[in-house]
Amino acid sequence: MNTTEQIKQYILHDCKMDAVGIAPVSAFDYESGIHTPEHILPNAKSVIVFTKRIPDGVIQAAFRRLEDHNADAHSIYAAFGSDLTPNMTIFLMQFNIAQYIERKFGFVTVPLPSGPSQNVTQKNEPLPAFIGPRRIRYLLHSERAAVAAGLGELGWNNLLLTPENGPRQGIGLVITTLELDYDPPYQGEKLCDPETCGICSAVCPMHAIPGADGSFESYKIAGLELKTAQINNNACAVCSMAFRKEFSVKGEVEDLIMKDDPSDEELSEQYLKRSFSNISLDHFPKHYCSRCLLYCPVGRWKERFADKGLSKGVSK
Repeated sequence: MNTTEQIKQYILHDCKMDAVGIAPVSAFDYESGIHTPEHILPNAKSVIVFTKRIPDGVIQAAFRRLEDHNADAHSIYAAFGSDLTPNMTIFLMQFNIAQYIERKFGFVTVPLPSGPSQNVTQKNEPLPAFIGPRRIRYLLHSERAAVAAGLGELGWNNLLLTPENGPRQGIGLVITTLELDYDPPYQGEKLCDPETCGICSAVCPMHAIPGADGSFESYKIAGLELKTAQINNNACAVCSMAFRKEFSVKGEVEDLIMKDDPSDEELSEQYLKRSFSNISLDHFPKHYCSRCLLYCPVGRWKERFADKGLSKGVSK
């Protein structure tokens, strides 16, 4: 068993992750400056990417919240599907993987923080970093790194899609100076076609994800020409950060922003007026919308949720 296989076996079996892929640093030439692995680790050679699926029971808790108005289920999804458990599990595994590679093979290895409020440097004060992936500068873009490592494709909703789980998994990243065998980009069946699907656009309560004929971004990853929706992150923030009463789940919130497309200045001003909450880890109410992740049909959604009576689905 060569070095690459030893590392992959360690991640899959010892760390109990679900999938792992490895990309060369050259696959990240689509970005520059702080977005390259070499900015974080000089002489970096490889980026190791792994995923951990979110249990179906946790996903269905979000359906109980959205479809049955069960506020108690909100806490289940928040803790085990969004903020706490997925991020902390991947945090620990990234640290263990870095330790393993350095001790066994003697090459410098850097684990990267996981989650939207961790793997970023803030760019628009005083807005928090977690309002959206285009308002922040990733240390290394985890979804795009996963595509470069051959784990799946980018959906129109900007999320990593895998055949097994659709967008319902966490992603971990480790950078190392160890040169490894690299995985080719995903070459399986096309997973996302916004022109024939469009569920992520239809289900967004703020219309933050345009339809297939709307605004988009195009870029290259590992030689692939990719195109994804240009998400309106300010609109998304109104829902996800519970700036309206309609997006409250546990506890009361005020109607602070009624516009569907507020400016940065309006978000900043109203963010400072939010009421304190002892329910959320960051002490402010959250909606944990996630509809574009929850209802994406990729990853056998119908068999796993609709056919089992766990979700009524959505109508476009």
